[in-house]
Amino acid sequence: MRSLRIIATLAGKHVRVLSRSPATLAVIFLPGIVLYAIFTAIFAGPAGRPFRVAVIDEDDSPASQRLLAILAQQNVQLIRVQEDGGPALTVETVREHIRHRGKFRVAIVIPKGFGEAPNALAGPKHHGVTVYYDKLEPVEAEIVIGMLQMAAGRDFFQKTMGALAGKAAAASTQPGEQLLIKVERHDVASRRMKIASKHTFLAGIVPMFLLFSSTGAARSLLEALGTGEMRRLLAAPIAPAHVLLGEMAFSLLLALVQCYAMYLFAWLAFGVAIWEITGGLFVLTLATCLATTGFGVLLGSLCRTSEQLDSLGTTIILAMSAIGGSMVPRWIMPDWMQKLGLLTINGWSYDGFMSLIQGGGYTGILPKCIVLCAVALGGAAAGSLILGRRLRGQAGS
Repeated sequence: MRSLRIIATLAGKHVRVLSRSPATLAVIFLPGIVLYAIFTAIFAGPAGRPFRVAVIDEDDSPASQRLLAILAQQNVQLIRVQEDGGPALTVETVREHIRHRGKFRVAIVIPKGFGEAPNALAGPKHHGVTVYYDKLEPVEAEIVIGMLQMAAGRDFFQKTMGALAGKAAAASTQPGEQLLIKVERHDVASRRMKIASKHTFLAGIVPMFLLFSSTGAARSLLEALGTGEMRRLLAAPIAPAHVLLGEMAFSLLLALVQCYAMYLFAWLAFGVAIWEITGGLFVLTLATCLATTGFGVLLGSLCRTSEQLDSLGTTIILAMSAIGGSMVPRWIMPDWMQKLGLLTINGWSYDGFMSLIQGGGYTGILPKCIVLCAVALGGAAAGSLILGRRLRGQAGS
């Protein structure tokens, strides 16, 4: 019993200490709640948007109409015209929409004669369908192709039932050409960059990594304020602005070195073609590093303790990363959340990386860099104003 009382007393001590630290409690509970709310909004309920798929039905037969009707029942929004009430889509307009990241990233073309042999069981008469997609974000195309197979299978079973059901089930499980519906794939983005999908991982990881790194710079400021180091610095002929600019310059330099360490590793280990976008990559990386540095200064100015910094920083950075595309591709999100992502550093940096991968060059990244630099200027100005007052208080005391 004595041992149990000792154990309970020691455990109770930690509980009491924890209950007196709201910031620590927030670190423990708040990030999970925030991420759960965000991912639930993305993947579940009415907020989840349907897949937008462009359709060109050249056959216009009962078989093609049945296939599209069943596809529409699987949370797929079929787009047949360029704009509301506009001209019908063509293969060329479809390719342009996908190339310039329009309102859809996958298109299905049903050729003439499809209705004569709407499934692969009809043998060589079956023409199948053509799917155009963006190789930079191929996941949606894979999902849509799976939905196509399910729609074709449902249509087939509804028509045949009975004895042919077993034969159809066997055919639908065979790879490649033996699927219920043959799919010919065309990659619209194949000419932009080699292995572009590997570049997209950098687009998401870099801004999130830089945001977490910026909290380190904020923590060094808090430690300097708390240990008296700042007071000793201000005793010398040094202005508060010098201290802040020195911290920001170091944070910026460190962020750039960390980014290029990641880029070089990606090039060496995975063959990511960073040299094809060298100039634009540097400009965008610099703008992103400036934005995260300004964010770090603002975050450090708002927090009084390391516990507060951990609580506020972790929650904000995880939320920004989830909404801005660092954790989940933005095309999966509902429309309102895609717009909300433009309030984050991650969203603008991600879009800039994608523009580089798509061959947009300096023109494509210019608007994103302007926004990122504006974020950097605003965050640094607001943070410097708050910290400047604290530094002057340190100098006067």
